[in-house]
Amino acid sequence: MNRSVDQVQSFFLAELGTDGSNDVASGKFTLKGRYYPKQVESILKKYLNEYVQCQLCKSFDTSLTREASTRLYFINCNRCGASRSVSQVKAGYKSITRQDRKALKAQKM
Repeated sequence: MNRSVDQVQSFFLAELGTDGSNDVASGKFTLKGRYYPKQVESILKKYLNEYVQCQLCKSFDTSLTREASTRLYFINCNRCGASRSVSQVKAGYKSITRQDRKALKAQKM
């Protein structure tokens, strides 16, 4: 797939609206909650279509680069040479805990 683990993880967390953790040593990505395999598969397919697959030749041999001057992400196909911009992965869902609410309330006072 040739993508960073952080980007794939943030996409999954944003799509599922949950928290998760990544164990680098064992290579496991853990999501909080229960999900059917079909749900995870559909999110993976969505990620592959949006951030990996070339729209012209349908190849998965692509690279994702970020242009520093415009701060846009581009998919560059290594097979046909096509390029297209993609949106940035939005931050994952973060629930507000009681401790977070107390800290916000203390800041307002």
